[in-house]
Amino acid sequence: MGEKVSNNFAKIKDYYLKHSRKIIKIALNATIVLLILVVGTMLVAFADGILNSPHVNSQLSNEVEKINNQEVIQVSILNSTVMTGLANKVRTYMQMRNFDVVEIGNYSQPLTRTIVIDRLGDSLSALKVAKLLGVADSLVITQIDSSLFVRTTIIIGQDYPKLAPFN
Repeated sequence: MGEKVSNNFAKIKDYYLKHSRKIIKIALNATIVLLILVVGTMLVAFADGILNSPHVNSQLSNEVEKINNQEVIQVSILNSTVMTGLANKVRTYMQMRNFDVVEIGNYSQPLTRTIVIDRLGDSLSALKVAKLLGVADSLVITQIDSSLFVRTTIIIGQDYPKLAPFN
């Protein structure tokens, strides 16, 4: 009986040794195909996000007074959620569209909805920022504070998954 078991074991071992290279090649090819599919999907999603985001011109409107000869909208971005990295992701999104992101940071209290704050009485610029992010016009408010040296402040709320930078 023991001889029969060791004989079966030897047959299994021989079979494995003969076919192991073939099995490894199949596994590696399957892994390569899977990686190509994942990378391709990621590239398509990235291109779709860039190409299908609403076109918003970062240039100041001719109707708006330019401060320090600035031609683009300056923004600050604050994160009111416990999720880290959101302000940085929005900053990258805004900078890719030629907005001047002056500052990012955290907000002192949690907000359920993302808001855009007009800091200089320039509601046109605040509405442009809101449109780009996918924030409703009703969530654009005015709180003049010229000491901040920005036209608008974005405060990211719990609704961030619905915003354009995260889709």
